[in-house]
Amino acid sequence: MISRATLAASLCLTLLACRSRDGDALRLVWFGGDDEVTAIAEAVAEFERLHPEIPVEIQTVEWTRYTEKVMTMLLGDRPPDLARMSVQWGGRYHALGGLADITPHLASADLDDFLPARLASCRQGETLFGLPHTSVGLMVFCNRAHFERAGIPIPSSPEEAWSWEEFSAIAERLQRETGVRHGWGVFRGWFPVIPFFYQSGGHLLRDGEPDFACDANVDALTWFVDQHRRGVAPLTSWTPGGDAAETLFVRGDLAMIITGNWRLPAYARQIEDFDWTVTYLPQRRRRATNAGGENLVVFSTPRVREAAQLAAFLTSPSQMERFCARTLFLPTRRSLLGGEVPYHAHAEALAMFARQALDFEPAWALEQGTPEFAALDTAFVQQIESAVMGFESPREALEALNREYLDARFE
Repeated sequence: MISRATLAASLCLTLLACRSRDGDALRLVWFGGDDEVTAIAEAVAEFERLHPEIPVEIQTVEWTRYTEKVMTMLLGDRPPDLARMSVQWGGRYHALGGLADITPHLASADLDDFLPARLASCRQGETLFGLPHTSVGLMVFCNRAHFERAGIPIPSSPEEAWSWEEFSAIAERLQRETGVRHGWGVFRGWFPVIPFFYQSGGHLLRDGEPDFACDANVDALTWFVDQHRRGVAPLTSWTPGGDAAETLFVRGDLAMIITGNWRLPAYARQIEDFDWTVTYLPQRRRRATNAGGENLVVFSTPRVREAAQLAAFLTSPSQMERFCARTLFLPTRRSLLGGEVPYHAHAEALAMFARQALDFEPAWALEQGTPEFAALDTAFVQQIESAVMGFESPREALEALNREYLDARFE
């Protein structure tokens, strides 16, 4: 177990040290590709033009070093005032006492416009420590050539989405009638697996305790494993060194892949031999997806008010629309999901992603935002791999995740 007392004591000394000196500029720590860096720089420049009394320094950190770097800042002598942070990590930093409650500074902010599930990822209890900036989601990418050859229509609305049974049957039919190696697959990670739990009626926590091995999740993982063991989905995509599902899809050896909107630009560049499109996730007891993305979180420094002001500006409708249009992220505001964000590419697909994102519930954001869940990244993948490869039963693999969750719990 990690000692909350030890980390909190260290953090208190850090914050006291920070309060003993005044920095000139508000410090925003950021990660992202070139388009994202350029877009945020332009937005910050506009903020500074409107608020010349609040200069802002943007510190860009590589994604591979990001969480380590921000944690070092937090436990060192200079925590940032504001940081871009993936949704699963906010709870971890809040548990360390590093994030501020910005509720008193948002009197004019329209919180009701944010998607409830995304706003929930910025909360721990009654504390609102940030604002949701961008979202990513999941859909089924389809190789049009295989579908046209088999004469299979592709759903164009959530109401038409395939059931699991239809999804599996179509995948097998595509294998038989087109010769494609595998019918469907997912990238190797926890993010595309969890929707099957939710679709099956499952959950991750019950009354704050890990419940990964609930019957609905075991049922879902049993189906998932069976699909891979029978070759409908690629078994090798869950083995180190095996062909990734993304690679198989680009080569034309996978008829469908469940992946995210971040793949749109890459597939547009990489795929030349066939046309592809997107459709909605399959459903079972209910429609469900997973929603990730980035929040702007405010740290407990002397600049909380100014940091909250900057966060509110960057997540305002006009700034969010401009940022998403340029970077191909999904907005976190209902008013933008219902409108037409002027994307420079893939507008039709992104509109479908936005519709699918509505099938993510606030309770799911809360359970994925706990400090313990943030520590399960590697363990989750290892346990799914263990079940797919037959080293453990689905129930044993999920019971192991219950133990991993408890081991990650703060004292």
